[in-house]
Amino acid sequence: MQVYSNATKTFLSICRNQASKILKDEMGINYARSRVKWKNYSIPLNFVVFEHETTLGFFNHHLYQIGLNKRLLLLNDETILSNIIRHELAHFEAYLRYENAVKDHGAEYRELCKSHGWNEDVYSAKLKLEHTLPHFQQENKSHSKLVNRVQKLLSLANSDNVNESQLATAKANELLLKYNLTQEDLSPEEEETYLLKVLEGTKVNAKAKAIYEILTTFNIQPVFSHAKGHYYLEVIGARVNVELAHYVCDFLIFELDRLWALSQRENPSLKGLAAKNSFFRGIAKGYKEKIKVIQRDSFTTKELVILKDDLDLRVKNVYSKLSYSSSSRVKENSKALGLGREVGKNLKIKKSISNTQSIKLLR
Repeated sequence: MQVYSNATKTFLSICRNQASKILKDEMGINYARSRVKWKNYSIPLNFVVFEHETTLGFFNHHLYQIGLNKRLLLLNDETILSNIIRHELAHFEAYLRYENAVKDHGAEYRELCKSHGWNEDVYSAKLKLEHTLPHFQQENKSHSKLVNRVQKLLSLANSDNVNESQLATAKANELLLKYNLTQEDLSPEEEETYLLKVLEGTKVNAKAKAIYEILTTFNIQPVFSHAKGHYYLEVIGARVNVELAHYVCDFLIFELDRLWALSQRENPSLKGLAAKNSFFRGIAKGYKEKIKVIQRDSFTTKELVILKDDLDLRVKNVYSKLSYSSSSRVKENSKALGLGREVGKNLKIKKSISNTQSIKLLR
């Protein structure tokens, strides 16, 4: 997850200044106003802070983005920090030279590092910092208990007992919103705001848009971020909400297709992409209608406005401006839309969060 706060802004300012010196003095590349001059092109290069237990840095070639681990804020060794920045800048330059034609840490990458006078301390993919860098300590321990409680309630929502299922869904939503309302300070300028990429692909489709709409019920702001024929679905908000949105997205990726296949078996006349897309839009509409009723019955308009204002401020910490596009006209299948809407009203979310992904220390 990417992290935004006053502390990370200060840290990134230091890192950008260091990167500028390395690019100019050691790599012969000019860097100003977050853009690099490469041959006859002006190319963006931005930096972010993220949380991860083992990965210390990454370069995302889709977004021309370098990520630095939040643990590095605790590092008091400028040489090691500079070498991590050099490592990721080398990935950036390797992509400009070769795109994806060479291995991440292959011979070309190592030779490029050596051409700048950098040794194994820079181009090694496994830096051993256990004695230099304190382990990342989770600052907010209460949030994990809440995530577990909400997940258990969502699992109860899968009960065959309709009344029990509805009550569990209502309780999960109520618990989540009450947690957000009772935080001692709702000012994200003083708190950490999180961004997590939960979905990616080459083209935004009806399924991705349906997931986007459903995720809005978890008090986060979903955002479609586009770059070079690629998109990411990002979620922005407080840590609890972002983690639960990730949990929900992971489940919906497979569940929406399963529900469509089931609906087709029960309604053989449902065929074609237009029907499938209408069905997905219907699911999102039905689910949001259900949650809207729950929120209306459990919270005042003033409370919901407080949460919206807090989320708006968090989003501005990440993106100073967001552009919103209205939906283009689509071919609608009214039957599929209606069926999807009913399915959405009874949508049950049950998959648990998985943190088993294995990632290298530096990428």
